[in-house]
Amino acid sequence: MAKLVFGDPDFGSTSQLRDYINNGRAVVRPLYHELHVASEELIAVLSHVKSANPHALGLDSRVRARIVGAHLRRAGEAMETANTSLVKCYMSFRKHYTNELQGAPKQRRRQFDFDN
Repeated sequence: MAKLVFGDPDFGSTSQLRDYINNGRAVVRPLYHELHVASEELIAVLSHVKSANPHALGLDSRVRARIVGAHLRRAGEAMETANTSLVKCYMSFRKHYTNELQGAPKQRRRQFDFDN
């Protein structure tokens, strides 16, 4: 398994902040997908566990499986929230420090090229 590390927080420049946030997103984004898929797999497996109540016709197994799997799903949603918050952090930095950023030498924006 790959080593999941954001890196040391060295916030000496805009590029270092951007790199740290991009590293964080690279760590968090795959976890969202992993936890989402794992929750679905767990629900599928637990749904086939023998019912504790024979009169429920297996419905209790499916309900219990969804209850347990929901915790993994919520963990995945937390990763999605973390990813969104990382993006918002950088965008908030850009918004609140525009005066300082405008004083820096401007880079020419790359134009979008529409291919045929």
